[in-house]
Amino acid sequence: MQAPRFTNIRAVIFDFDGTLFDATEAICHALNAALAAHGRAPLPRAEILPRIGRPLYEIFQALEPGAPPERVQSHVDAYRSAFWPVCLTHTRELPGLRAGLEGLRGKVGLGIATNRSERGARYILEGFGFSADFAVIVALEHVQQVKPHPEAVLSACAQLGVTPAQALMVGDTPDDMRAGRAAGAAAVGVTTGAYDRAALLAAGASEVISTLADLPPLIG
Repeated sequence: MQAPRFTNIRAVIFDFDGTLFDATEAICHALNAALAAHGRAPLPRAEILPRIGRPLYEIFQALEPGAPPERVQSHVDAYRSAFWPVCLTHTRELPGLRAGLEGLRGKVGLGIATNRSERGARYILEGFGFSADFAVIVALEHVQQVKPHPEAVLSACAQLGVTPAQALMVGDTPDDMRAGRAAGAAAVGVTTGAYDRAALLAAGASEVISTLADLPPLIG
């Protein structure tokens, strides 16, 4: 049996979108609904995917440079109105999630560091029956600076009562890897989102896995 890759780990902190759940269909639907509500053409899926995981305000600001704050916020509000009715029916748990959590449950503290809102994260967790698994959720509204800044990871570590050196940051984007490493935690990439192994390694991942089911054996 292969020796664990990471030792003395007391907490695992997960990204949300692309790591725990695939909400791509719900996100694409809501984003294009928001654009349509403002008389704008829809974006193809390929243009939306790289933006997933960024704060909504930032996404719409980038899509319409120079737009006044109230117009950007109007897009965000329209997105949320379109997202809520479909966020469960158009979201799926990613392969390996249940096996991964079962292998970690009771062994390490579990938290989430996400650029989405706490309300959205909790609603999806509850809808899929995972709300009791995560002791801490650090969401968009809880930080001054979003990932790749380490603030969310540091906050999650503090709330879980561990040092960053005792934690793993697990995510599907280069920003997740950078946030974990900047916080002083080890970073594990998972290729269930829009980025491949090479991109995650280049961003600082110590290990890259294809599914969360591969995570528990890495921790000793």
